Amino acid sequence: MNAQSTSLPHSGVPTFQFAARSDTGQVRKNNQDSGYAGAHFLLVADGMGGHAGGDVASAITVSRLTFLDEADHDGRVLDDLKAAILAANDQIGRAVGEQSELAGMGTTVTALLQAGDRLALAHIGDSRAYVMHKGEITQVTQDHTFVQMLVDEGRITLEEADTHPQRSVVMRVLGDVGAAPELDLSFHDAVPGDRWMLCSDGLTGFASMQDIHDTLATVADPGDCCEKLIELALAGGGGDNVTVVVGDVLDPSDDVDIDDFGEAVGSVRVNPSYALLGGQDRDSTDTSQMDVIFDEVEAPTVPIEGLSTPPMEPPRAAASESDDTDTAALASPAATAAATANRASADDADDTEAPADGEAVTAPRSARSAVRDDDHWDEDADLADWGDEPPQRRRPWITVVIAGVVVLAIVIAALSGWRYVQSQYYVAAADGTVAVYQGVPQSLGPIELSSLEQSTNVTVTDLSTFSQQRLQATIPADSRDAAIDVVDTLRAEATRNAGAAASETTEQTGEDPAPSPSGENGVSGGVADESETTGAGNGATMDRGEAER
Repeated sequence: MNAQSTSLPHSGVPTFQFAARSDTGQVRKNNQDSGYAGAHFLLVADGMGGHAGGDVASAITVSRLTFLDEADHDGRVLDDLKAAILAANDQIGRAVGEQSELAGMGTTVTALLQAGDRLALAHIGDSRAYVMHKGEITQVTQDHTFVQMLVDEGRITLEEADTHPQRSVVMRVLGDVGAAPELDLSFHDAVPGDRWMLCSDGLTGFASMQDIHDTLATVADPGDCCEKLIELALAGGGGDNVTVVVGDVLDPSDDVDIDDFGEAVGSVRVNPSYALLGGQDRDSTDTSQMDVIFDEVEAPTVPIEGLSTPPMEPPRAAASESDDTDTAALASPAATAAATANRASADDADDTEAPADGEAVTAPRSARSAVRDDDHWDEDADLADWGDEPPQRRRPWITVVIAGVVVLAIVIAALSGWRYVQSQYYVAAADGTVAVYQGVPQSLGPIELSSLEQSTNVTVTDLSTFSQQRLQATIPADSRDAAIDVVDTLRAEATRNAGAAASETTEQTGEDPAPSPSGENGVSGGVADESETTGAGNGATMDRGEAER
C-alpha cells in the first residue's frame, strides 16, 4: 500500500518524487532486503547471514535511519548521516547480545540524503546507487566486493567479474563482523531532472544494464519504474531478493503531488518487530559523544566495541568496568556464569590486604614467580613460594596441555570445515546436461571437495547463452532444495526454448514435429518428486554467509 499523495509546500529546495518496491524473488524463502523512499531520503539495505538474521539487520538499519527524512539538514548533513548509520550498527550489535543466534548478521547500506541543493551519499557493501543525467546513467558507488578488488588491481576484467565464482564475497558491511564499518561518504549536486536509483544486487545480478537504462529512461512514474525493474530481475531468474528505490529530483517551482509520508518495503515492513531488537530511546543518545567517537573510528581495524568505550581510567578500575560491559553486551547465561567464576577466583587468590598509598600493587605469589624480573629475583624467596618443587618441573605439563589444546582445535576446525563443505550444493553442467553437486567446486590438492549428487536430462544447449555461462561458472545453493529449485527453473527455460524451436521448425517445414521421446514437454523427470517452478531465467543464487551471500 502506498502512502497518501498530497502536494507538499515548497521549501525552496529540491525534493524527491519517489517510490520503493521489493520482492523476495523466485528462489529465496524470505526477503532479507529492506528499503525506504521519502521526499528527502532514499535508502537500500541488503541483509546477509542466511538464517542468522540478515532480515533482522536490514530491518534494524532502515528503521533506525528513517528519522533523517526531513528538510532541515545543515552543513553537517554528512556527519549526521554517518552518525545515524553507526548508531544502527551499534543497535545490531546489541541485538546480537540479546539473541546470540543472530551472531554474524550484517547488511549493506546505500543511503542518499537531501540537504538544500546537495545530496549526501553514504555507502558500504555491494548495493548500488545510479544517477541518470540527461539520458546517461552512471554508477556512483563502488562495490566493496572481492571481485571488484580484483578488477581494481587489474587481475580480471569486468566481464570476468560477472561470472567469477567468488563474485558474491562482500568485503565491507555493516553489522556483527568484528570491525568498525568503513563508509564511503560523498557529496553530489541535487540537479532537478536527474533520476536516482538505489538497488540491491538482486537487480543488477539478474537484469542487463541496457534494460535497466532503457527502463529508467522511458518509464516516467517512479512507482511504475520500480515495478518494471523488478520484473526484469524476475525474468532474468530472480535468484535473489530484489529491492529498488527511485527518486526524481524536483525543481522547487514544480507543482507535483508527492507522498507526504515515506514508503518502507521489504523486511522492515513485513517484520516491524525486528526493529525493536537491540533498541533504545534515540532521544536519550548523547550525540555530542557520538561526534567524538566517529572521529576515532576511521581505521577499519577498530573493534565495534570501541564505539562505546568509556573514558580512560586507572588500570584496576578500567578492567572492572570492561568486565561488566562485556558481560552485559553478551547477555548470555554462559558468559555471565564464566565472568562470575572469574571474579570469584580472583577474589580467592587475592588474600592480601589492599596496599597503602604509594605502595605498588603486587600479584599473588604464583603469578609473581611466573613473570618475575630477573634483575630482582630472590631465588630463596621464590623457591619457598613453590615449596620443595621448583617451578621448572611444572613447565612440561603446561607445554603438553597447550599442545593438546592446539591439536584439538585443529581437529575441530577440520571437522567443522568438512561439515560445512558437505552442507553446500551447486548446479553445473555434466556431460552436456544440468547436474546437482554436493560440496564446493574446488579441490584440496588431489582431493575433490564435491561429488555428483543428482543427474538430470535438462540439456545445456536448450538453455540461453546467459544461463549456459552461469552453469559454466557454477550456480551456488545453500541447500539441496535450493539446488533443486535452480534445476526446475532451468528445466522450465529449456522447455520453453525447445518449444519455441519446434514451433519455428513447423512454420518453416509446414509439418508437425515428431513427438519427443522424453514426454510431453520435451524433457522429463530430471530430479525426482520435485515440481517445476513457474519462474523464468537461470535461477542462480547469491548465497552469502558472514561476509558472503
